[in-house]
Amino acid sequence: MHSYVPLSPTTFLERSGQAFPNRSAIVYPDRIVTYAELLHRSRCLAQVLKRLQVGYGDRVALLTQNNRQIIEAHFSIPAIGAVIVMLNPWLAEQDLLSLLDYCEAKVLIVDASLSEKIFLNSQVTLSHLQQVIVINGAANPSYSGVLDYETCLAGENGDFRLDRTVVSELDPIAINFTSGTTGRPKGVMCNHRGAYLNALGQALMIGLNRASKYLWLLPMFHVNGWGHIWANVAVGATQVVLPCHQIRDGSADLLQSLSQYKITHLCGAPRLVRSLASAPGDKKVFRGLTITTGGAAPSPTLIQQLDEMGVNFIHQYGLNETYGPYVVCEEQEEWQALPSSSRVLKRSRQGVATIHAGTGLRVVDASSQDVPWDGRTLGEVIVAGNTVATGYYNNPEATEKAFRDGWFHTGDMAIMHPDGYLEIRDRLKDLIYVETDYGWENISSIEIENVLCRHEQVKEAAVIGISPEELGKNRTLLVAFVEARDSQTLTKEDLHHFCGSQLASYKQPQVLFFTDLPKTATGKVRKDLLVTEALTHCKLKI
Repeated sequence: MHSYVPLSPTTFLERSGQAFPNRSAIVYPDRIVTYAELLHRSRCLAQVLKRLQVGYGDRVALLTQNNRQIIEAHFSIPAIGAVIVMLNPWLAEQDLLSLLDYCEAKVLIVDASLSEKIFLNSQVTLSHLQQVIVINGAANPSYSGVLDYETCLAGENGDFRLDRTVVSELDPIAINFTSGTTGRPKGVMCNHRGAYLNALGQALMIGLNRASKYLWLLPMFHVNGWGHIWANVAVGATQVVLPCHQIRDGSADLLQSLSQYKITHLCGAPRLVRSLASAPGDKKVFRGLTITTGGAAPSPTLIQQLDEMGVNFIHQYGLNETYGPYVVCEEQEEWQALPSSSRVLKRSRQGVATIHAGTGLRVVDASSQDVPWDGRTLGEVIVAGNTVATGYYNNPEATEKAFRDGWFHTGDMAIMHPDGYLEIRDRLKDLIYVETDYGWENISSIEIENVLCRHEQVKEAAVIGISPEELGKNRTLLVAFVEARDSQTLTKEDLHHFCGSQLASYKQPQVLFFTDLPKTATGKVRKDLLVTEALTHCKLKI
């Protein structure tokens, strides 16, 4: 039909390869890949997969750190109608094998340095896996029949168009596994249409254009790099990919790279952004830099620090099920006139729906009625729209539970402020119920964590509640785990006094631990482990 073509991000590279053939698409310390080269290599990889009998709807998995091959694969795999499955390289061997088996991957593209995670045991057999392609060297020699990535590409002519195969824009383009902190990871199914719209929306939201230099600090496996792999190519921007040792949190090498490569954009979780902001060195490299964060709310202290450094700071919120960012804190001009403390509190909220999310954002009560915009009433965040997942791969029970009545139920609890800005207060499962003199209150652990992080000696904090039933007592116990900047000078008495000046008595932690917070491979705090530790400690004290 002349007036309808299925939306797919594969078209971005066909266009940019033609429009900007000599522009730098990907920059490595020792190599520059132009858009013409990226297009040719991606077409060649698509041909390789076709020759390996990868069919429409088949899964192709990738296990590697950030590199150009991931970018190539994000155009090659969907170009033949296959489905991208990005695996988290920090997962344990057994977890990776389980996910590979679960998604029934037909081909695995793996970095040689990670191949032992799959082939450590030579007896391992994955019934659906028919071929392994290795990047950057040889795989474990105990596994025979692997192919070399570069050799495969060199054998193709690159005349396969990337934009001719997709039948329906609603066909799956990727399966992204959740972190699985509370159960088995679920495979979130994303489609071509959603990926296309999310990429364009992200380009608009964070201000990408063909002059942009985007530094990859965000793991590309994480929701397809929040869609930024596709977004950068759509506008003809340059993606800078550095070796892992060069981008350690807050390292001098990283600060030097910001200047050397003239970086304009980077993204990462608040923890990474904090480490950047506190790194020693000349802070002039941050002036004018756009930093986007998500995954957790940035503290007001961090926002103020970045403001003083001249950073254009963007706070977004989203999930695997929303292709990444779905809500953005759009800053209003009138906020500039507010005192700094008031302004940063407004900017630490999650905000309003992104451009590509449209109007598919609500906060509802237990009866599915919208909560009042009073800045107090808690409800669950539900979303619907073109950039919401179609469901969970091969998991109808979980799909039916989360995607119901035309909405995806996030499990995140939030309030709506009178100006229509959403503020996440907690996960539904992480709300803490405490008894007060006048009844029961729902406490947000995030609220307490934010207060703790305002203390100049606190790097990060996590708060949990131990119920009376768990503890064998008649009241809920609030327990805070704190990562201190200097555990020799910060005392529990200091923090108790600080919380007493900032929080109502029923919100103040009764027990404090100084410790490194355990995290998932994607940087989320393992509160289940903290609960176990707190229970063990507190019961011993009874």
